Amino acid sequence: MMNRRLVIKYISVAIWMLVIFLMSNEIAVTSSARSDEIVRTIQSIGVSAPADLLTFIVRKAAHISAYFVLGILLFNLIKEYDLGVKKMIFISTAIAMLYACTDEVHQMFVPGRSGEVRDVLIDTAGAAVGVVAYAALHSRFYKKSEIV
Repeated sequence: MMNRRLVIKYISVAIWMLVIFLMSNEIAVTSSARSDEIVRTIQSIGVSAPADLLTFIVRKAAHISAYFVLGILLFNLIKEYDLGVKKMIFISTAIAMLYACTDEVHQMFVPGRSGEVRDVLIDTAGAAVGVVAYAALHSRFYKKSEIV
């Protein structure tokens, strides 16, 4: 039987994957409206970049942020299995990349959305940064024997 901490970690990963799924399930009009609102807010504080550039940055930052969090949650789960840091980093990043692939395929079936290889790469990079950041902080604050 799994211990309570492990169950909570699995549930946290599943909930965050659901959040990503729900965001990806929004039709293009809804997703664009949210991005446009953020762009208007950025412009209102004095940023004078072209709206299309800000929209691109906002949308890609959302990808990076969502997968950064997923990477952290995955590493936090995988470290329970004491596989060694390199394996844990690889497995966490690989799972995030596979989820990013399924997410982009899913978007191909959402009205007005598309699946983009570029987004899989951006998602994977965000997850990898989250995983490595978590691994580095964890190894700094805990004995190496606990993480390896």
